Amino acid sequence: MKLESNGALSCRMPKHPIPALLRSSGAVVIALALSGRCLGQSELPANTETAELAQTEPIALSTVPVPLPDNLDRFVKDRHKAVVLGKALFWDMQMGSDGRTACATCHWHAGADVRTRNTLEPGAIGGTFGPEGDDADGQRRLRNEAVQQFNAAGGPNQELRADQFPFHQVSDPDGSRQNNSVIRDSKAVVGSQGIPEADFVRIHEGIAREIGRSPDNPSVHQHGVPVRQVTGRNTPTTINAVFLDRLFWDGRARHHFNGVNSFGDLDSKAKILKKVVRNDFESKLKFLIQRYPGARRYERLIRRTPSLLHSFLPSQYHNGIESTEEVSILLNNAALASQAVGPVGSSVESGFTGRPFAEVGRKLISLRPLAQQKVHPNDSVLGPYANREVNGLDWGISYNKLISEAFHDDWWSAKTPTADGFTQMEANFSLFWGLSIMLYEATLISDQAPVDEFALGNKDALSPAAKRGMEIFFGAGRCINCHGGAEYAGAAISEVRRNRPNLVEFMAVQQGNAFYDGGFYNIGVRPTEEDLGVGATHPEFGPLSYAAQRQNGHNIGQDISVPPGARTAVRGAFKAPSLRNIELTGPYMHNGGMRTLTEVVQFYTRGADFFNRNLRVLDPDVDGIEELQNNPEGIADLVAFLEALTDERVRYNRAPFDHPELRIPNGHSSFQFGVAQDDEIRLPAVGAEGGAKIPTFEQLVPDDTESRLTHR
Repeated sequence: MKLESNGALSCRMPKHPIPALLRSSGAVVIALALSGRCLGQSELPANTETAELAQTEPIALSTVPVPLPDNLDRFVKDRHKAVVLGKALFWDMQMGSDGRTACATCHWHAGADVRTRNTLEPGAIGGTFGPEGDDADGQRRLRNEAVQQFNAAGGPNQELRADQFPFHQVSDPDGSRQNNSVIRDSKAVVGSQGIPEADFVRIHEGIAREIGRSPDNPSVHQHGVPVRQVTGRNTPTTINAVFLDRLFWDGRARHHFNGVNSFGDLDSKAKILKKVVRNDFESKLKFLIQRYPGARRYERLIRRTPSLLHSFLPSQYHNGIESTEEVSILLNNAALASQAVGPVGSSVESGFTGRPFAEVGRKLISLRPLAQQKVHPNDSVLGPYANREVNGLDWGISYNKLISEAFHDDWWSAKTPTADGFTQMEANFSLFWGLSIMLYEATLISDQAPVDEFALGNKDALSPAAKRGMEIFFGAGRCINCHGGAEYAGAAISEVRRNRPNLVEFMAVQQGNAFYDGGFYNIGVRPTEEDLGVGATHPEFGPLSYAAQRQNGHNIGQDISVPPGARTAVRGAFKAPSLRNIELTGPYMHNGGMRTLTEVVQFYTRGADFFNRNLRVLDPDVDGIEELQNNPEGIADLVAFLEALTDERVRYNRAPFDHPELRIPNGHSSFQFGVAQDDEIRLPAVGAEGGAKIPTFEQLVPDDTESRLTHR
């Protein structure tokens, strides 16, 4: 504790305060949580961790086990074939309702998105599910203000400029937040452009583009013409995401995968189909009567003499009657799968509104994988299957074949159609999609950065500037407290489930104490009410936050008590992302409001931009870094260390980061006959040996605004 200049007592608890306290000393925590009183070190149990820093030196990522589901083999029979399937699905543009949007469309550049045109969204979305709670009206007002500000500044289809960044600009970026006047503030977000607004009508088998119905009054338009919509948050990287407990900025892609959607164990109604073969007398007799109604007149005879059953039943059914049954599943360590299925059903990102996942399966099963894209013959995964004459995979390779080779027969081989006419393979396509992409993305591990070499003993791997920056990162900057472990991330599985299980913690915030989700922090980039982050509540499944779920009595798998009425700090909190390859994944923060790493370090140097406004839920480590204030050399050193987290294989798209060709929509170049014509970036196919050096976002949106990514 320390006494502030105004006489108030300030609590400086460690960032990671002892989840054991939540179990063994619940009464102490409950009293403190309800009172908001500062928890002093004299009040901590003897086994409490009291060190201010969670970690003091780098750890090599190669020392961290890759977490995969314990029951994966119940579904996958050939992991390599599943990786082949997953990479093809991830990069295949035919997935989108427009016939040209893949997962990779938003994750094509070091696993992230650096497009520069038509990537602005008004912002102040309220949360993933829109405005909610007691201040919903206030959130709606903020959204209306954001839309007005956005339209006044040029509306959709803008080209990003350096002079727009940072979105919150102060007069002295390197100084303290005290008396630091605001020059400019924008609620806007740099997101990822998806598809134009439309309602799903139907697919045409064998054709990638689906039939949709555009609205009479599109919500996102230019000159009255629908343009590609943009997501409400910046796109995180897929690289190293396998190590994280939950995904998306708000953690809605759950740790457990239910085979259907992103919400895991929160959705008890999620079911997939399993093939069953019933060989009992009653099942066979029931089938006989259903298939051949005339056999009903012999039912009493067959029941009296069961041996007659096979005389009536065709021989192909003597060994059993095949059918499917709905089952609930959960796979742990599967946030990648939970995340992968989300965008497919998003009416902003890739699918017309109301498109069933089974229709995606039916369409893709009818198409040759990657038929619109070149596949490099030396692709580290797809090369052996590449067609050397035309685009896509070879003539004999189909999604049907890959699924049947990768997954156990129980999940795809039933011949009985569903009530709405889908095959079992089509009906379970979300399962195959999620698990195969999970296994592909689990190979995208960048563990050969200079910081890894340093951690493994090569002390010359870091430059002098990077070493000075490392001292700041692990010391005065307290960066490691949120971006911890070898992952340099919050909410890593190794942290919240293995080494020191703490899905929910009790800690000091800037004002008092509160329960919060481990790895999720409100750092004051934007006002809390503009975007609730993990503090949002799904209208059917309830809170996204573990702390709020536990407070409601939900079992989160750890013995943690969050009593009713206890204070939580989850509103406006976002997952601390991995800093690995951060040099290549700008723009930064959940709103994409910072163009350079220097702007990011300046933000932490002066302290939260909305410190007072977010005070009750604000993280304790974002009150400024005095050692870096008015110290540009120190800021540059910390940036140098962050750049040492870059794996050169990522910079050059070398295996496992090689990829097929991709044509990426990048805004609209013209409007003809009521249709917005896409401008595009062509990303060439790259083999295992890699390709050209990829630029940073700072280079793509330079200060002079003259150098631009070439469109063709």
